[in-house]
Amino acid sequence: MYRPKPNKLGHLVLKVRDIHASVAFYRDVVGLEVSDWIDQHMVFMRAGQDHHDLALLQMTPEEIAGHEPGRPPLEHFSYHVDDVAELEKIAAMLQERGVLIDRGIGKHGPGANSFLVFRDPDGNNVEFYSDMIQIGPDFPPHEPRVWNGLEMETFDRWGLEHFVVPPPPRIQKLRDRDGEG
Repeated sequence: MYRPKPNKLGHLVLKVRDIHASVAFYRDVVGLEVSDWIDQHMVFMRAGQDHHDLALLQMTPEEIAGHEPGRPPLEHFSYHVDDVAELEKIAAMLQERGVLIDRGIGKHGPGANSFLVFRDPDGNNVEFYSDMIQIGPDFPPHEPRVWNGLEMETFDRWGLEHFVVPPPPRIQKLRDRDGEG
């Protein structure tokens, strides 16, 4: 049976209590650079050439109230694969094995990476991705920008055309609002 061929651990998305305090920490103490924001509730940061290797997601008030210090909530972690064709093979394999796919196949706005997110046996979100923007002197210039979290292009530049499962409820609301659903 087919097995994916990830070639590196990619990025982590952590949920944080105070996104601005966390950005300052990861910028000033860890030394990361900001690549992009989604509104003021998600930021993409990098240590190297990948558009992001850490993303921070602002917790909701309910998540903050239930947060246990020292146990940061992990939204997902990811593995890089070569291309979208590999993501398509992985999606088919996951469906054959009955693995719950959470979202994808899509192409994010920030980072322009293609993605497929699914759940492991403990309910953790795992992502395979490909084709992320590279930033550095050998690549086209990149100016950080603030993406609008209420625009479909921010979540999926392909407008859900390649999704193999229904979109998450918050994305379905965007689709319904735009008259696409």
